[in-house]
Amino acid sequence: MRAGLEKGTYGYLDRNRVQAWKKAGALLAVPVLVFVAAWIIRGTRENVMTVVAIVGCLPGCNQIVRAILASRYSSMDRQLYEETEAARGTLPVLYENVFTAYEENYRIDCVAVSGREVVGYTSDERVDAGRAAEHIRTMLKMSSYRQNVRIFREKKAFLERLKQLAETEPEPVPFQGDDRYPGWSRDEIIRHLLTAFSL
Repeated sequence: MRAGLEKGTYGYLDRNRVQAWKKAGALLAVPVLVFVAAWIIRGTRENVMTVVAIVGCLPGCNQIVRAILASRYSSMDRQLYEETEAARGTLPVLYENVFTAYEENYRIDCVAVSGREVVGYTSDERVDAGRAAEHIRTMLKMSSYRQNVRIFREKKAFLERLKQLAETEPEPVPFQGDDRYPGWSRDEIIRHLLTAFSL
């Protein structure tokens, strides 16, 4: 992952959108330049380099689809970010998550991990908080991690719960390590899995 494009950080969605369009432009520019150069040199479009240029457009077209998908989402409100930072203490928090499912995508502004608890907040009125929580719970369970997941629709309630979790010791969870993630703590693994499930 390029510096400044780390998932789970504030501003990621805006940076990701810009980067996706830049990459699409670069991938399409190469075959266009090949086509134009061959046309100028050969004096006709009817040459093998036209076929090469057409086939060379495929990665760029694929990237345009990704850029369009990235353009559907923008970064979260700065005030929400600052309020979350003030409430979280030392808890790990992931910002600007878009969890993907077959039926729909769930945009969750922030998600915190504390022991067996995963709490999040969404400002998107279209997101069904219950279904989003169930989706995240299922995805973690498929990776052998059972978590209590709750997604809040009310910002005040989320910030209060986040502050409670930050001020109390998490419930001890038996954990002997995971061979897939040597040397990682359980919370680090949960955080990694959540970023892996997100766009």
